[in-house]
Amino acid sequence: MNKLAWNEMKKGQNIALSIQHLLAMYAGAVVVPIIIADAWGLPPEATAYMVAADIVICAITTFLQIYDGRYVGIGLPVVMASTFTGVGPLIKIGLEHNVATAFGSVFAAGVIMLILAPVFAKLNRLFPPLVTGIVVMLIGITLMPVAINNLAGGVGSTSYGSLKVLGIGFLTFLIILFIYKFTRGFVQSVATLIGLVIGTIVASLFGMVDLSAVSGAPLFQVPMPLSVAALEFDFGSILSLTVVGIVTFIEATGNYFGLLEGDEKLSEADLRKGYRSASIGYLLAGIFNTTPQTAFSQNLGVIKVSGVRKREVIMNLIILMALMGFIPKLGVFATAVPAPVLGGAMIFLFGNVFAYGVSVLGSMGLSGDDMTIIASAITVGLGVTVVPEAFLQLPSGLSWITSSGIVAGSITAVLLNVFFNGIQNK
Repeated sequence: MNKLAWNEMKKGQNIALSIQHLLAMYAGAVVVPIIIADAWGLPPEATAYMVAADIVICAITTFLQIYDGRYVGIGLPVVMASTFTGVGPLIKIGLEHNVATAFGSVFAAGVIMLILAPVFAKLNRLFPPLVTGIVVMLIGITLMPVAINNLAGGVGSTSYGSLKVLGIGFLTFLIILFIYKFTRGFVQSVATLIGLVIGTIVASLFGMVDLSAVSGAPLFQVPMPLSVAALEFDFGSILSLTVVGIVTFIEATGNYFGLLEGDEKLSEADLRKGYRSASIGYLLAGIFNTTPQTAFSQNLGVIKVSGVRKREVIMNLIILMALMGFIPKLGVFATAVPAPVLGGAMIFLFGNVFAYGVSVLGSMGLSGDDMTIIASAITVGLGVTVVPEAFLQLPSGLSWITSSGIVAGSITAVLLNVFFNGIQNK
């Protein structure tokens, strides 16, 4: 094979890997603005705008993360997409005040996050390998209910848990396992993508693929500042979104460390640049009237399965995300993958994230105190994820801790590690 043909083949492989990333994150990314816009009672055209703006800003903030610059960019293949942590606070602000205050709060939170980024980066010593391994495990654990709900057809589905739906989901899972087991190299690395395609084709034979939304989606749309509302500000609302921003920092930290390989380490300067990138995402989300972003754990799972961390793959993903935002009709196709097909793939992806966290801890010589830390943090994180109603009576000021199993478990791990082991230099 000549050099030109080889280069073209490698480009094709990179694009396939990028599409795999896109399918892993797209539905989850766009559902956030859809949920919020629906709760606010916005007209369809405003909802369509928020979705388009959201996916474009996802592309921009992902670029800011993989860019290794002087002031921004951690230089890792971090994929940014809409944070579910902000759904409740944004809906509440929009209903109690107005949409303008909600967007103003996102913008102001971004400003505060920029100020806090250097401070939060100094907390690097609170995340030794023991804690980062726990955090990565928590990411996998807290995503598992998402996988199972999708496997069953998606929450609210009239056919939730039916034999047909579960059959399609498990078939997708088995296809991916089969490909991953009996292939090597590139085909193995895109086993999830192949499973998604075959699963969608099978689902279409049972009438489970709906493309009716294609005709209603606009052909071309350019996000413009303040398209839905101007920015207004309220101190309490800003504080609420700043807490969401802190949660974003915690989630991003877990993803940063989860993406490291071998003896790689992150300095305080690296973390500072990563947090600045996330903060700029909040600023842009406020200005362009859409939802803020966080590091998407789903794509960490894709990387752990494929074993590919190349910048070219994420750059292709950024281009694909931008196209989905500017050409909404294309974006509809990505959302047409049925929930059970996604669920079958998610079992494979999210399980691998959890397994990676286990491998990090397994490579350490764990003491009895370490085992106590692990057990306590995992129990808290899993408990918050599985039984969130147990914490509904807590004061609203503590809701940011119990709104995410990752956050609750991570805080538990950090505090217990300091209690038992102190703060060590990394």
